Amino acid sequence: MSEVDVLAFGAHPDDAEIGCGGTLIKLAEAGKRVGVVDLVRGELGTRGDAETRAAEAEASSRILGLTLRENLQLEDGYLHVTDEAKHRVAEVTRRLRPQAVFLPYYEDRHPDHYNGSLLVYEGLFLAGLRRYETGQEPHRPTQVFYYMGWYEFEPTFVVDITAQAERKMESIYAYATQFNPNATRDPETRLTSPTTDWLLRSRMAYYGAKIRAKYGEAFLIRGRLAVEDPLSLRFESF
Repeated sequence: MSEVDVLAFGAHPDDAEIGCGGTLIKLAEAGKRVGVVDLVRGELGTRGDAETRAAEAEASSRILGLTLRENLQLEDGYLHVTDEAKHRVAEVTRRLRPQAVFLPYYEDRHPDHYNGSLLVYEGLFLAGLRRYETGQEPHRPTQVFYYMGWYEFEPTFVVDITAQAERKMESIYAYATQFNPNATRDPETRLTSPTTDWLLRSRMAYYGAKIRAKYGEAFLIRGRLAVEDPLSLRFESF
């Protein structure tokens, strides 16, 4: 018995909210058990500290409707593909046994994001190897989806999150230290810029327009989609 149906990995607390928060809310509303695993606590962030961001992540999780949220407590700013880090990803994957996993896109400006993406992918692969020892039964998700960080990609599919967009934004702004310039006396960053809200909303609107929706989130898969019934697909091509 799995503990979650869907698991999203983020390098830092708030990454999953930005990249796929609307879809996570939509899945939770559909009755799926949804979890998030953050790789680091965000202790190197310009604003806030690890304890504050943990409290913010808890508040955001309630908005997302998560079944659970965990943190692997790897070292912020130093994410790399190591045996220990892969082992932690494999362990949590085998314990939670998700069907689907969301992870950050493997190209990004932030080293923790692209290293975290590769780390999660390799950890997921190890989790499915019967002879890889963690003291648990092997498990490999059947679906792996990449969500956008700072860099965009040509998506495989787009999810309509029109009904979930405002709650997605609420989940992001639950991280007040990161997005509210008045929350602390720490220096301002690109996230506290007045343009950040516009950037987030314009991206949702852009990909929503691709499927004739107000707001959307875009995803990428590796490989090819296997389709039983082509007539069940809905797409905008005319």
